[in-house]
Amino acid sequence: MPRILDIAQVGVGVSDRAGWEQYCQEVLGFPAFRAADGAVTYVRWDAYHHRLALRDAADAQLHYVAFDVGSAEAMEEWSAHLASKQLAVRLVDTSRCRDRMIAGAIEFQDPDGHPLALGYGFEVAQEPVPYTRPLSVLRTGHVLLTAQDTKRSHDFYTELLGFRLSDWIHRTDDMRLCFLRVNSRHHTLALAPCRPGSKPRLQHIMVEVESLDDVMRSYHHAKRLKAPIGRGPGKHPNCQTIHLYLQTPGGFAIEFGYGHRRLDDAIHQPVIYPPGTPGDVWGGQVQSAEFVLG
Repeated sequence: MPRILDIAQVGVGVSDRAGWEQYCQEVLGFPAFRAADGAVTYVRWDAYHHRLALRDAADAQLHYVAFDVGSAEAMEEWSAHLASKQLAVRLVDTSRCRDRMIAGAIEFQDPDGHPLALGYGFEVAQEPVPYTRPLSVLRTGHVLLTAQDTKRSHDFYTELLGFRLSDWIHRTDDMRLCFLRVNSRHHTLALAPCRPGSKPRLQHIMVEVESLDDVMRSYHHAKRLKAPIGRGPGKHPNCQTIHLYLQTPGGFAIEFGYGHRRLDDAIHQPVIYPPGTPGDVWGGQVQSAEFVLG
């Protein structure tokens, strides 16, 4: 069975794409540029052509989270494997692959309806990232998706897609967060329960930065601009990431993270953090009304 290598891209729909582009460049520091036909905005923060794609939508919505499987052969194996598990899988057509700057991909949904893609041949950029402020990003780290039942989602991702469990954090008896990985980074995917009455959604995308300076510069830059800070600077108890969350106009947050923990599959044993475990070992709290976990 082939393995998922890493997270690769996220595609979203936003109601104010021009406003998002402005926020992206002025606050986040990432270059944002439109496709030749203007239908999609690409956001770049590392060596790849883009990591985030924005399209116009009536309201915030997740279009796909794409993972890299490395080759066409691996993608075909994945397609056969998932179909054998009675999962509805479809091939992404050529025009959509061209829009996403990839060689090929298949798509399907998780139990909460989150659209997922497994692909290969993600285009790498030829030039350094033209950040709009002092910043250096290493890679995309992970996404956090909310779920109706985090145990059900854990089973789906571990049993069908080969994710490995890093740990659970039981914030309360009812708020149980799950952290899953596909490589040595502590997590590639985090799962949190939906708030009562809320639908599953993309809660944040983590970008792993090169230094602590990148986190702190981002914090003070956002403060100067009076941009909504979701949480941080702080430090998570399990992955040990020093973090800053900035709430975007797209209904999800961007996390700038430094010092994200690496795990050795040969020795790591999953941990269950008990109820009362804080989200920030330094004692920080949510600072923005727009920033909610579930």
